[in-house]
Amino acid sequence: MTDAEVRAERAMLAELHGGCSVPVGAFGKAEADVLTLHGQVTSVDGRQQVEASFSGPLGEPEKLGVQVAGLLLDQGAEGILAEVRPTASV
Repeated sequence: MTDAEVRAERAMLAELHGGCSVPVGAFGKAEADVLTLHGQVTSVDGRQQVEASFSGPLGEPEKLGVQVAGLLLDQGAEGILAEVRPTASV
């Protein structure tokens, strides 16, 4: 279960081009055969924040990570991340 949680978190971070210097958070939680991933992108000053959660099959963690990243991008995560990395494209 921990493996699936970490794989979902990493897939979301990869989709957002996140790393240690980017204000992106991910938390995966597996229960039985369902995996839930919570994601968040916050501006450096904390004034802007978007959050998303989604659940899916435990056996498809990467797909779940991409889905949550898409939800975050739909809410404006790209703009927040652009302020942190003006030259990056998400």
